[in-house]
Amino acid sequence: MNALQNFFNRYWVTAALVIVLFTLIRQSFYINEFPFSLYEKQAIINKNIEENALLQQKNAMKILELQENSASGSEILESQARYRLGLVKKGERYYQISERVGNE
Repeated sequence: MNALQNFFNRYWVTAALVIVLFTLIRQSFYINEFPFSLYEKQAIINKNIEENALLQQKNAMKILELQENSASGSEILESQARYRLGLVKKGERYYQISERVGNE
């Protein structure tokens, strides 16, 4: 008993570190399924990257559609402003043509 007690007194730090090491190995490999869980998580990340790329392409298409619609919408708005309100842009000249009434 005395020899066993001397052994533990001398190597108690080593014994504690070995216990911690075995606990960490058990936690990593048996409970967390260490290498396989990384493969699964990487597959999920790759899937998310592909979905994000597809969504970015769809967003770019929607932005182009909105810009196209707003450009045609602003042209319609401008033509209505010219017709109803007499809009004249800077640098343009306004000419009004009317029918001649009278001496024909």
